[in-house]
Amino acid sequence: MGSHHPPMNRSRLTFESVLLCLACVLLSACAGGRTAGERMADMPYWIGGEPAGVPPRRGTAEYDAWMAARAEEAARPKTEPPK
Repeated sequence: MGSHHPPMNRSRLTFESVLLCLACVLLSACAGGRTAGERMADMPYWIGGEPAGVPPRRGTAEYDAWMAARAEEAARPKTEPPK
């Protein structure tokens, strides 16, 4: 005698389809070459992004320029010489 399988519940099939689509979207997001932190940095502050004035990420050209500007500012005399 053959085995009898109960028919698949339609709501379960829909739920599994949604999970499969969500997994595909998440995996494609991973293939972008950017980390989650880099994505968060691009988001506006009010939805979880970085606030204004945060230094650039280490290892980028912006970071090197920012560090050079800081070093220049640190080397500058802080008080005016007396006349």
